[in-house]
Amino acid sequence: MSLTAVGVSDEHLRLYRYFLRNPECGTEDACSALGWDRDTVDEGLDELQSHSLIRLTDRHTVLVSDPAVAVEWLVERRLGELKSATDQVLATRAVIAPLVDDHKQGTERSPSSDIERVDGVDAIRERLTDLAFFTFREHMSLLPTPWQSRSIEEARESDLRMLRRGIRWRTVVTPMALADPGTLAYLRELVALGGEVRSTGQAIRRMAIWDRGVAMVPVDPDDHDEATLIVRQPGVVANTVAWFEQVWDTGHDLPAEDGPPARQPKLSDLERRVLEVLTRTDKDEAAAREMGVSLRTFRRYIADIMLRLGAANRFQAGLLAKERGWI
Repeated sequence: MSLTAVGVSDEHLRLYRYFLRNPECGTEDACSALGWDRDTVDEGLDELQSHSLIRLTDRHTVLVSDPAVAVEWLVERRLGELKSATDQVLATRAVIAPLVDDHKQGTERSPSSDIERVDGVDAIRERLTDLAFFTFREHMSLLPTPWQSRSIEEARESDLRMLRRGIRWRTVVTPMALADPGTLAYLRELVALGGEVRSTGQAIRRMAIWDRGVAMVPVDPDDHDEATLIVRQPGVVANTVAWFEQVWDTGHDLPAEDGPPARQPKLSDLERRVLEVLTRTDKDEAAAREMGVSLRTFRRYIADIMLRLGAANRFQAGLLAKERGWI
């Protein structure tokens, strides 16, 4: 039972229920029954009165409101607030047209905006995350060399999110990349989740394409972490897409695994901690506080873990993780 959705905390609901059951009792009685100090009770009474759940005639007399009426009023008030907030958010769409027009004019005046240079590994990874987040249909890439283990961990969240959203994910790799156990294991993990991987003997350079409208290529083909170019010029991107499709069409499917199926990759330390915290707490809010992350971030972690486990719900995710020895 909770009224948090209408602005009443669980602690204050407990105080309200005490006076519903004991209408003849006063503030001191509540302190004794609940084990609260006077200041805490007074604060709770003020809060309940602000929500019209009680009325204070003085500090010793508490008149409780009919819950059927009071709670219904809180619900109606909250619905009104939500409708108002929704209307304001929807009204924001009205600014899209003029902003798009501004952007179009700025692009026409500055052709160089079709090419953006990003320097440094951290800035490059940040832009990769942004581009993946705003992808809606398709992601394509060429991978001539193995991924480093750190790169795999950093890419996993974006890649899994794209696959979870139904985005077509394709990459072409070289035998050199497949020879690396970590890279091969990660590629198999993505294939198991719906990704598509092919290998080629052609000489390829690292590149990535999002929604056939944005391409990323390194400034120095031999050092993709130093600097990269993000290209939006339609002609250049179209040629890049055509090159990818040519390599893709002549590529070979990922070779089958030899011997018994390999165990699925173990969870990272962060993912294992998420599952452990989830099994100990009843509410996401408490779990997020324990981990020191936002509620939204914690729920994103849970969604990614459920996807990796193939779990339909959180309870099943916990069971599967224990069965596989992940926690």
